[in-house]
Amino acid sequence: MAMISSILGICLLLVVTADVVMSTLGVGANGPLAPRVARGTFCLICCLPKQNWVHRVCGPLVVVSIGAAWIILMCLSWTLILSGQAESVVSQSSGAPAGVLEKAIYAGHLLSTLGGGTYESSGALWGVVATLIGVSGMVVLTLSVSFVYSTTQAVSTGRAILALSDVHPPGTAQFSQILLPQLATLVAQIKAIPYALYFSTVREERRLPQKLAQLRAHPEMSAQDRRNLDILLRELPGLEHVPQDQFDETFADWAKGYTLRPEEG
Repeated sequence: MAMISSILGICLLLVVTADVVMSTLGVGANGPLAPRVARGTFCLICCLPKQNWVHRVCGPLVVVSIGAAWIILMCLSWTLILSGQAESVVSQSSGAPAGVLEKAIYAGHLLSTLGGGTYESSGALWGVVATLIGVSGMVVLTLSVSFVYSTTQAVSTGRAILALSDVHPPGTAQFSQILLPQLATLVAQIKAIPYALYFSTVREERRLPQKLAQLRAHPEMSAQDRRNLDILLRELPGLEHVPQDQFDETFADWAKGYTLRPEEG
């Protein structure tokens, strides 16, 4: 039973580590956990009352839920690994073996780089494990900060470009000369950090997915500009492999998938 616990812990640790690395460092890559956590959190937020404050907290809650999932699952994985031996962690004062709850507290302390608290490793091997726990905690915290920063930067860039689209709307020469190159940069950011799509705002004209749908359907847009815009939009997460003859309907559904109030779209 103890061996099974260690194996499960190692497998879970590998999955969480892969998810953290792919979500924070992989350009255009989605980890096995973060997209599902984000979508699940967003669906729960959609059940909240239709108040303006929900738009303000939507994106931050999604990002926080991802970070919380990483920390909780990593703590669980190290707890399972430590549970591979009953005496892996002992009390500093009495030397008595720690229980499962105490091992979880010990792993949590090490992950937060606060040390082991009132518990310590029982030998050299478990001392190495404790070091690995501390290193993994430092890496996750560092990458999480980078993840949050990159996401908020993408959101800020998106809202700035949406404002620019009001200055250079479809039908003007500046739309293709100025706005489309800016959109290309934004799409590249969203490709790397797709969780920026979950951020909303009270101002409907600054909600990225919905505004992109409105831009694409703008009556003053020329056929050439729409074709160029579609080339960029097809790089967005979830639209890469959509056939051209299905793009209109698929893109509309895609935009509604990131809308808190799709009935108003």
